[in-house]
Amino acid sequence: MNLGNPAVSLGGITLGTIILAMTVQRWWKKGSGGRGKGDDGGGSRDWKTLLPFVLALCFGILAVLAAGPASALGLITRFSLWSGDGIGTIYLVYGIGGNSPNVTRANQVVLTDGGYAMFAILTALMIGQHLWSKKLPKKQTLLGVLAGILLGLSRGIAGIAAVPLASLVNVAGGWYAGMVQ
Repeated sequence: MNLGNPAVSLGGITLGTIILAMTVQRWWKKGSGGRGKGDDGGGSRDWKTLLPFVLALCFGILAVLAAGPASALGLITRFSLWSGDGIGTIYLVYGIGGNSPNVTRANQVVLTDGGYAMFAILTALMIGQHLWSKKLPKKQTLLGVLAGILLGLSRGIAGIAAVPLASLVNVAGGWYAGMVQ
């Protein structure tokens, strides 16, 4: 397990994509209400039910890109990345018969001091949501964070999400730091 420079293989990216696809599939099937073939039942799906998963996915992406290796969150994130990457690699290599090359393309995102303060608040909120929420599904939140961690280091996901997420957290952190000082 490399703590300094986290890496992800094609197996890890595949597992993250499987989690994402199965969550959307479950949402799609759940919204159809058991209708017969031919009727997709698109009118009954509520996109708001996917919101906890999407927010957890964004948090996972930000966590793998911003948490330092010497921090508790960094250790948890890297352990989750290592574990999920190992499971995905085993699935790809031994379950399917393919290969799982290294596909890491992203580097750590630097947050400002206020950005790290905001990230700490977001981390506490994610933990609180998982521990005390009765309405939000806990499994969906955990799977969203894991999918974000696994997908966060790929070029496509990090290129699309890393800069806007880091910028948003830095702006909110700057506002927060300016307000409390």
